Amino acid sequence: MPSRYRAALGIWLSAGLLWAMATPALAAQTSNAEFVIIPEGDVLEDDLYAAAIRVVVEGTIDGDLIAFAAEEVVIEGTVTGSVLALTPRITVNGAVEGSLRFAATTLSVQGTVGGDLVGTAWETRLAAESEVEGEVLVWSWDADLEGTIGSDLSGSQRHLALSGEVVGDVDVSVGTLLLPSELRVGGDFGYRSASPAQGLERATVDGAVVEKSTLPPNLRVRALGMLGRFLAVLFLALSALTVAYGWPRRTDAAVARVGSTPVRNWLRGAVVLFSPLLVVLATVLLLILAPAAAALPLLAVLVPLILALLGLSFAVTLIAGIPVVGWVGRSVLRRGDLYRSLLAGSILAGVVWFLPFVGWIVPLLVLPLGLGAWMGAWGQRFASERASISSARSL
Repeated sequence: MPSRYRAALGIWLSAGLLWAMATPALAAQTSNAEFVIIPEGDVLEDDLYAAAIRVVVEGTIDGDLIAFAAEEVVIEGTVTGSVLALTPRITVNGAVEGSLRFAATTLSVQGTVGGDLVGTAWETRLAAESEVEGEVLVWSWDADLEGTIGSDLSGSQRHLALSGEVVGDVDVSVGTLLLPSELRVGGDFGYRSASPAQGLERATVDGAVVEKSTLPPNLRVRALGMLGRFLAVLFLALSALTVAYGWPRRTDAAVARVGSTPVRNWLRGAVVLFSPLLVVLATVLLLILAPAAAALPLLAVLVPLILALLGLSFAVTLIAGIPVVGWVGRSVLRRGDLYRSLLAGSILAGVVWFLPFVGWIVPLLVLPLGLGAWMGAWGQRFASERASISSARSL
């Protein structure tokens, strides 16, 4: 199996596994075999829920298809209902009489879709002989759409090559737009792009052609982001004062530990905070090296571990930065007590966090360094207790 499909396997199958476990089968047919194949000439008169390495439909499914596949879903025959597919690769050479909803790395349609086509894929291909009778709503990095779309085309694509026919309106946001051959649009042709469209003279548009300007920064979103940061700084400052009030000696020891071995403290804390990312990378590596049949068992074991580590990392971040802001505040105030140092350090860290381009450095530096200081202070405390116990025993 190509490595780029294996790399995307964890995303699609983890979502599929959780969805499948939470969805009742009802009267539908279910299958969790390694390969699910509906042979040519066979008719399955029911819905099909399939979780497998490959799902291949060469015959007919008289109902819906819900498929989660480690490698691909291939429809060469007919699905009279709708299709929901989560898989690295989807190929439709036959007919889907209902809608097709998908999340994939690659989507290729050479057949027909009777309803809407909605989903996201890294690469989306609608061949010249393809036909989608409903709306096409696609989020994709690279889209090549050549067939017939019976309604509107919308969505967002980084690179869009568009030709064929769109019966309704076109309303897309693109990085680059290319019309390699003739295009007919029955409604309006609207696109938003930072660069001009190429080959627009090849389009026959019954409505209006509208070149929209790129969207300006959303001031409301930015204002909400600033408010969120302010509330986060306020909450973390109150948390720091609360922790210092409950454990003054331990907090003071952690603050003092920050300046002693900062590099070691940062590395120690980074290992803990970034452990979910390390486990995700290890999971992807295992999925690349392991056979496809072992994908589901590996995910069943590793996904709960990743979720648990994410929860632990989030909880730790609430107190991780306390020693650093205390150390910064103490360095500025010189003679300030623990509480004033924490408050002053929180204000200074919050001001830097608001600065553009450098604000991201604050959590990246403060959280691992503070967590490492906590760990060093706790380790020093345990070492002192063990030394005291050993001295008492020797006496």
